Amino acid sequence: MLARLYSYARICYVGGGFGDDGVHNVLEAAVYGRPVVTGPVVEKYFEVLELAEAGGVIIIDNALEAESVFSRLFENEVEYAFHGNAARDYVYARRGATEKIIRYIQENRLLTS
Repeated sequence: MLARLYSYARICYVGGGFGDDGVHNVLEAAVYGRPVVTGPVVEKYFEVLELAEAGGVIIIDNALEAESVFSRLFENEVEYAFHGNAARDYVYARRGATEKIIRYIQENRLLTS
């Protein structure tokens, strides 16, 4: 249900980035072309690091930084569009992974006994 709720958001905050286990699934939010914000515990998640490098995820370290980032995104439409487009473009550039994985499994006969 949360994945669908992101479509109604103006900016998506994805939790877990301040906990020991790390950030939750940022791709569920990024697909809607909204800027994604999360906390700093992301080192185990390559897609978060790649998205951040592309501009689709903004990593914050504390509440003051969150306030600053949210304010900028609400006030600056150009910055908002940049981050939202980067998020969506990252996801769409990588679509089709399921088909590639299934084809690989079938071609390499990995499900045979």
